[in-house]
Amino acid sequence: MLVKTDKVHLIGIGGYGMSALAKLLLEMGYSVSGSDLAPSDITRHLEEMGAEISIGHHARNVQDRDVVIYSTAIPEENDELRAGKEAGKVLHRSELLAEFLNSNTGIAVTGAHGKTTTTTMLALIMERGGLDPTALIGGEVQDFSGTARLGKSNYVVAEADESDQSFSRYRPTYAMITNIEADHLEHYNGSFDQLLDGYGNFVANIKPEGLLIIPKEDKWIGEILPRVRCRKITFGIGSGDYRAEKVVLNSLGSRYSLFREQEDLGEVSLNVPGKHNIYNAVAAAAMALELGVNFTALGGALAAFQGAKRRFQILAWQPFMVVDDYAHHPTEIKATLETAKSVGGSRVVAIFQPHRYTRTKYFMEEFASSFAAADIVLLDDIFAASEQPLPGISSEILAQKTAAVHGGLVEHLRGKEAIINWVKTNWRPGDIFLTMGAGDISKVGRELAQICQQDLAGNGLISVE
Repeated sequence: MLVKTDKVHLIGIGGYGMSALAKLLLEMGYSVSGSDLAPSDITRHLEEMGAEISIGHHARNVQDRDVVIYSTAIPEENDELRAGKEAGKVLHRSELLAEFLNSNTGIAVTGAHGKTTTTTMLALIMERGGLDPTALIGGEVQDFSGTARLGKSNYVVAEADESDQSFSRYRPTYAMITNIEADHLEHYNGSFDQLLDGYGNFVANIKPEGLLIIPKEDKWIGEILPRVRCRKITFGIGSGDYRAEKVVLNSLGSRYSLFREQEDLGEVSLNVPGKHNIYNAVAAAAMALELGVNFTALGGALAAFQGAKRRFQILAWQPFMVVDDYAHHPTEIKATLETAKSVGGSRVVAIFQPHRYTRTKYFMEEFASSFAAADIVLLDDIFAASEQPLPGISSEILAQKTAAVHGGLVEHLRGKEAIINWVKTNWRPGDIFLTMGAGDISKVGRELAQICQQDLAGNGLISVE
C-alpha cells in the first residue's frame, strides 16, 4: 500500500508501536513526520534519524502528507486524524504492520502477558543465529537501540496486539501465543468469549504450511485449537515439547536445562529475574530452534539478554532499590512482586497506578488480591488513557478493597508529589520500591532514582529505622 515516494505521518509517534514503524520507515528511506503531546527520548531519537517531529496535534501537520498512520489510542476527534480521513489517506497502525508481516516470512507473537520480552528474546536469538530478522517491539530494547531493527532477511518478527482485535489482520507464517487471559475486554463488549473468538481468528489466519507455538498448561488454549490449520508445538516449565527442567532461580537470574521432547539440549542461563522470564525464554527458544538456530547461538543470546525497558528495570540500587515495570494486570502485578520478594530486601513497596477505568472495573477484586507479596501498597489515581470516569470506580475504592484483604499498610496517594513525599518520609535502607502501571507512573520511578543519586552524592536523605 505504501510506495517509496510516500510522505508518511504518524500520530502519536512517541508511542512504542508507532515509533517502531517510524524507525523502520526511516531506515527504508521514507520521508517520515509525526506528532505527539510531549517530547521524549523516543521522539528525540527519531528526530536525529531524520523524522520531522511536531509537538501537539494540528491539522496543518498532515497537509502535505500522502499517508497518515493512527492507532486505536487516537480519539476520533483528533484534528490530524479528522484531516487525514477527510483527505482519504489514513491507515490504522495494524494495517501498516500487516504489510510487513503478511508480505514476508512473518512471525507474530501474541498473548496477554510477556509479548514484548518474548519477541525481543526471539529477535535477539535470530540475530545471533544469523537469520538477521526485521523486528518490531512493543517496548524499548537496549540491544536494538530502540523499538525496532531492520534486517536483511525476509523474516519479520512482531508483536501482534490482541488488545483491540487488530491481530486479526495478520497472516503470519509462524506464530506464538504466550498465554490467554481476560484483558482489554472493553474492546470485546466485556465478553471473554469474544476475546477467545479473537484468538481463534488469529490462529485460523496462520498459513497452513506454518507453525504455531503454544503453552502446554494454558487453561484456555484448547478452546481455540479446532481453528488451527498448521503444525503445533507446545512449550512450558516441566511440561511441553520444549520445556525447562532442573530450574534454579537466583535473585536476579536463573539457569535451567532446555529439553526438546526427551533430549537434553543443554543448560541455559538468564540474567533477568523471575520464573516468568524462564517461560518467555523457553517459548522464544522453541521458535528459534524450529527455524534452525543452533543451541550455542541460542544460549549465548539468552545469556546476553538485558531485558526491555520497563520490564523489571532496575533504576537504582542504593540506598534503596527502585524498579520500574509495565505491570498493569493482576497476573503481571503478582509475578513482578514475587520476583521482587525473591531479590531480598528490607521491604517490598508496591507503587501502582491503575490504567483505565474499564480495566479497573473488570478486575477490581483481582487487583485487590494481587498485592500479597508486597509489604506496603501505595495506590495512585487511575490513569484514564482518554476514558471518562465510571461511577463507583476509583483508586480510593480499590485501596479500601485491597486493605480488606492485605495484611500490611495500604494507602491511596494522589499524584507524583504525594508519592515522592511519602517515600522521602518513610524509606528504609534496603527497601525495594516498584513503580507499576501502563500510564505515566514511571516518572515517579525516575524521580526516586534521582533521589538515590543525590543521596549517594552526599546531598542527604534521612532514613527511617
